[in-house]
Amino acid sequence: MNNNDNASSLDRILDIMLMFAGHGRVVTRREIERRFGLSRSSAYRYLHSLRRRGLITAMARSGEFVLSPGFVRLVALTEEYGRDMSEIAAPILRELAGITGESAMITHRAGDRVLCVRFQDGPRAVRVGLGPAANTPLYRGASAKVHLAHMNEADIRDVLNYCRTLPEDEFPRPVEDLQHELVEIRERGYATSAGELETSVVSVAVPIIGSDNNLLGVVAVASVGERARHPEDGLLDHLRIAAARIVREWDRAKPRDLF
Repeated sequence: MNNNDNASSLDRILDIMLMFAGHGRVVTRREIERRFGLSRSSAYRYLHSLRRRGLITAMARSGEFVLSPGFVRLVALTEEYGRDMSEIAAPILRELAGITGESAMITHRAGDRVLCVRFQDGPRAVRVGLGPAANTPLYRGASAKVHLAHMNEADIRDVLNYCRTLPEDEFPRPVEDLQHELVEIRERGYATSAGELETSVVSVAVPIIGSDNNLLGVVAVASVGERARHPEDGLLDHLRIAAARIVREWDRAKPRDLF
């Protein structure tokens, strides 16, 4: 198995674990098969891996599973990562919001969702709320699409295939358009979106690439109206500087064993 296969399997296991957390109840093997398009044997293989590590427990009825106390410990680790990143990014986001006049945020990916780690309101009279950006799918919004663009090809294909199953009101564009956009995001190093999370809100996002070339997160600004439609006019430079500063502070802090 090559590195991409390993990464893909890890992402799938994390997605399944997040499905358990989202349900907050019993999850069946059949639900997992339907959600991720898995065969029966593949679903059992992932479930066996989670059981072997003490993260889920089998119920008395065949094919039903629930979270175990081990999962709670893993969630605590994820929250620790978020707290560490939030603390490091806080002063940098305040400066970014002050310089640009826009609302700024840091996001990281958890399975098939993108979560906001830190949010800083901008000083503009018209402010952008956190709500729609707090927990988003990978195919919606500038920040989420940067995360998606930096995933491995197999997982990107999975997300694109999932988008093909969505109704038009949930995904109102050809999947091929998103596929081409992801290529452009990787090439130019940033993403934009307009009205994807909230009407009239324009967002610009850049990746936070760690010293090991892995994606630590995404830094983004969101504004109302025309203020961010041309990110090359200074706004993009501020975002990239903020991302570089976060990497330096992250390396300097040397967070203890998060994973």
